[in-house]
Amino acid sequence: MSVPELLTCTDVMKIAGIRSRTTILRRVQNGNFPASIDFGAGRIRWRASEIAEWVSSRPKRRY
Repeated sequence: MSVPELLTCTDVMKIAGIRSRTTILRRVQNGNFPASIDFGAGRIRWRASEIAEWVSSRPKRRY
């Protein structure tokens, strides 16, 4: 069994270009962002593969 790389909220904010933890959590609740994994005691992580997939699924901006 391989263990996926886990990202902190700060890591996710940098990768996704989102400035607020609240925005991330709101998007998770709305189903517009990958769900986090709760390890208890306030430790929340995201799978790097799911974040990478989310980023690549974003539409390209057309000018």
